[in-house]
Amino acid sequence: MTKAKARQFVSTAKRMFGKQVAMDLAGKFCLVHLDSPVESMRQERVAGFDPAEFFDPSCPMCKPFLDEGAFMVYTGDELLGMRTLPGGLVEAVMLRPGGGATH
Repeated sequence: MTKAKARQFVSTAKRMFGKQVAMDLAGKFCLVHLDSPVESMRQERVAGFDPAEFFDPSCPMCKPFLDEGAFMVYTGDELLGMRTLPGGLVEAVMLRPGGGATH
């Protein structure tokens, strides 16, 4: 990920979730922790993050998330994959526990 793309992810996450949101970058993905995990859990999420666990590379609906990166939003019991679209729109998918989009 380029520095410009990383800055864009951080800026967008702060606008969408608040300036105090806990977030980490993992490759093309910005992990947003709305569930306030302990530091060791955050580190575990980043170290173990594998987008193929959540998005199928052969699925046309998943491919944009893999190609362009996305926000992975941890809310506690749920995980959302979100990406920004032109014009300020947001596309989001609910991800199942243990991986996989629900489409």
